[in-house]
Amino acid sequence: LNEIVIGLLLGDGHIQRRSLNGNSRFKYGQSSLRKHHYSYFNHVFDLFQPYLSEDFKIKERSFTDKRTKQKYCSVNFTTLSLPCFNLYRNLFYNSENIKIVPSNIQELLTPRGLAYWIMDDGSLQNKGLHLNTYNFTIEEVLNLKKTLENMFSFDIANKSLNCSIHKHSKGPRIYVWEESMGLIRDQISQFMHKDMLYKIDCSKIN
Repeated sequence: LNEIVIGLLLGDGHIQRRSLNGNSRFKYGQSSLRKHHYSYFNHVFDLFQPYLSEDFKIKERSFTDKRTKQKYCSVNFTTLSLPCFNLYRNLFYNSENIKIVPSNIQELLTPRGLAYWIMDDGSLQNKGLHLNTYNFTIEEVLNLKKTLENMFSFDIANKSLNCSIHKHSKGPRIYVWEESMGLIRDQISQFMHKDMLYKIDCSKIN
């Protein structure tokens, strides 16, 4: 589960600690869900079942966009406060309670973790891949970019991952070039939920 938690914390996952000396808990939620996202959310929920209270029920909220009049749904769950989550709290949060990218992320992120990060915050764009890293600083995004490049550096056939940082009104984000998507698919497809494969393969778009 460790590899998955690392990926989810780069995405939609959060670690909460109610007091300085208390244990931490993992919180995960998604909003504006498409129909096929429910299956992925339930998959993540099932992974954390052993860390939930016995009578826990998924929290669901429906709301309507006042501008478009479209109805949306948000869902989330929160684990029990447990010692096993303290490590992630210390890694991913600074003294001001702001989520950060650990300085040693290159040692922590694996292909499995990357798959979960992409399923959370990835979006296919022009046959390449955007990783929406808006909430992180430019220094942290540069570290993530370097992590990806090192993860996919191979001596065989001089293959390497090409990616760049794009400026967006919301903040910096990483773009994996189309010619590198084959590397991504080869390494992480086995870890992707079937309903989320469209995020790395345009032929899987429903």
